[in-house]
Amino acid sequence: MTLATPLAGLTVLDLTTVVAGPIASLTLAQQGANVIKVEPPGGDLVRRLGYIAKDGSSSTFQTLNRGKSLISLDLTDADAQAALQTLIGQADVVMHNYRPAAAQKLKLDARTLRRSHPDLIVAEVTGFGPWDPLSDVRAYDPVIQAESGLAARPDKPEPELYPQYICDKVAGLYLCQAITSALVGRERDGQGRNVAVSMLEAALAFSWMDVHMPLTLKAPLQPGPNIAKVYRPWKAADGWFVVVMLSEKEFSAWCDTVGARQLLDDPRCADMASRFKNWDFIRETCAPLAEDQPVDALLERLRKAGVPAGKVNSSDDILTHPQLAASGFIYEGEADGPGPVRLPGAAARFDGQRPGQGATCSGRLGADTRMILEKAGVDNALITRICGDGA
Repeated sequence: MTLATPLAGLTVLDLTTVVAGPIASLTLAQQGANVIKVEPPGGDLVRRLGYIAKDGSSSTFQTLNRGKSLISLDLTDADAQAALQTLIGQADVVMHNYRPAAAQKLKLDARTLRRSHPDLIVAEVTGFGPWDPLSDVRAYDPVIQAESGLAARPDKPEPELYPQYICDKVAGLYLCQAITSALVGRERDGQGRNVAVSMLEAALAFSWMDVHMPLTLKAPLQPGPNIAKVYRPWKAADGWFVVVMLSEKEFSAWCDTVGARQLLDDPRCADMASRFKNWDFIRETCAPLAEDQPVDALLERLRKAGVPAGKVNSSDDILTHPQLAASGFIYEGEADGPGPVRLPGAAARFDGQRPGQGATCSGRLGADTRMILEKAGVDNALITRICGDGA
């Protein structure tokens, strides 16, 4: 069966760089949109971020930009600006991550773009948003982890960053969802929209429920649990695992599995709130018992009893994970420049099928520039001036 991707026929012009914007356009591309990624002459910075391939491009670039057409334009050049305007006129969505002053200078701010293209979706992702006092302050993920409170880890003696670009990724996913929401709105009323996501606000929206749970109730009856403590991995005889035991049934099954049934009659373990309050006691009781048992046997018994539990896997373990192997989530391909690559599929399926499977991208800067500009109907003399004879 041929998959009818939901965003087929949609054109997205992506001027974003690094992670937040590209992860949004990656998701749109995987769902069928025609994404044209516009890079500056020196290329997106993520070409040099991550494991480096033989052609000089990176694992990060390959992960974020597969399935997109890649063009390079110097937007300080009048010819490139003229070509860009042609592409904008044919786009449904224009994305950028310029700070407000830079966007206005390039005439890529939402007000200017929608004056000429009232049905255009203009999507912006910035570090702090278009409001003073920090509208023109540069930001990357680690900066936002610090400003949003994510780096103030309650499980660590000192501030520590999460070892991933979590704020970038979260902001990108919020941006993608907002773009599709704006497209639905345009289907109903014919109007374009300006979609704006701040990395700082996205990080707080994402983390408020758990990281910042003390802020929600102004007068709580009792404090909440220390999540870092409650969900800390357990050591087994030959590995590590995580278990979640919230309900009475789950806690009872845990006690049966590890051999700590005496806890079921202990008032310190009478209900979830009591257990959270006395978690150190539960940990001290159960940890030595878990350490005497093989991890796979523990997991089998816990899962059979309906207790959510999972093995702590390394990156290498992911390649042999039975569930991922069965679903075909990870695929291999050949990328122009980097060579053989291994990549994750799209997270969402449609009618049982996963779109975008097998996509890779060229490591060559501006690989599709001439082809895209010719297809858009840009004047050939203009294309030659932009690309030169060999591009």
